[in-house]
Amino acid sequence: MVRIAQIVLPGASEYERKSQRVDAAALGDKVVALDDRPDVAHVYASGTLPPARFVRFPVPYVSSAPLPKSRFSLRKPVPPRAAAGRDELPEAVEEAYFSATRAPVARDVKIIGSFARVATRNMVEQTLSRIHRFRSDVTWNLYAHTPAPEDLAGVDAWVDPATAPDDLDGFVAEALVVGLPVVASRTPVNMSRLEQGRTGFLVPPGDPNEMTHAILSALFKAEVAESKQSAARQTVSKFRARQRLRILLALYESLI
Repeated sequence: MVRIAQIVLPGASEYERKSQRVDAAALGDKVVALDDRPDVAHVYASGTLPPARFVRFPVPYVSSAPLPKSRFSLRKPVPPRAAAGRDELPEAVEEAYFSATRAPVARDVKIIGSFARVATRNMVEQTLSRIHRFRSDVTWNLYAHTPAPEDLAGVDAWVDPATAPDDLDGFVAEALVVGLPVVASRTPVNMSRLEQGRTGFLVPPGDPNEMTHAILSALFKAEVAESKQSAARQTVSKFRARQRLRILLALYESLI
C-alpha cells in the first residue's frame, strides 16, 4: 500500500488547504507522518516552493507549486517529482457540502455571500455601491473564515469577484454543490466550474457594472437563475472526491 505524507506550507491558499482536507478524507490510512518513512509526499503550496527545503527533499513529492530553477541544479540532485496543477487534478468538494440542506427563506432582504480576501475588497465595494443604486434590499456577507455548509445554505446567492486568473479561492464549487445561484468572474477555473456559463453567471473580471447586473439577475430573475441551478444539479457530481483520488493515486504510484 502506498504511504503518503501530506505537507501544508504556511503560504498555502484556501484552495490548497481544502484540497488537502478532501485528499486526507479520501486517502484514509494511506496518510502517514513524514517521520514514518512515506513512499511519497504531497506538498500543498501556492506560488513557488522554497528551494532550501525541497532541493534535497528526502522522498519523491507531488506539488502544484513549482521549484525555482537554480544555476547550480546539476550539482544538486533533485528527487523525482510530478506536477499536480489544477489542469491535471480535478477540483473536489468536501462531503459535508453534498449533504447540506438549503430551504428558501422568505425575507425582506436578499443576502449574497462571498469569501473575503484583500484582492477582491475594492471589487466588492464598487459592486455593492452600484447594487444600492437599484435596490436597497440587498446585503453582502463576507466570510473571513472558510464558508461552512451552513453559511452557504443561509444566503440567497454566492459571488466570486476574483480579479486574477490564479485566484482559486472563490468557493464556487461548494456553492454549486449546495444549490445556490452563482455569479463569478470569468477566470479559467470559474469557466470550468460553471461549464462556460451554463450553470452560473460569468462576468468579466474587474467589471463592477456587469457584476451588478448578473447579481440582480441571480436574485430577482427566477426563471434565469433556476435554469442555471437545474443544469448545475446535473453536473455537481464532477466535484466528488473519487475522480481526484484516482488521478492522485496514479501520480503517487508513478513516483515509487
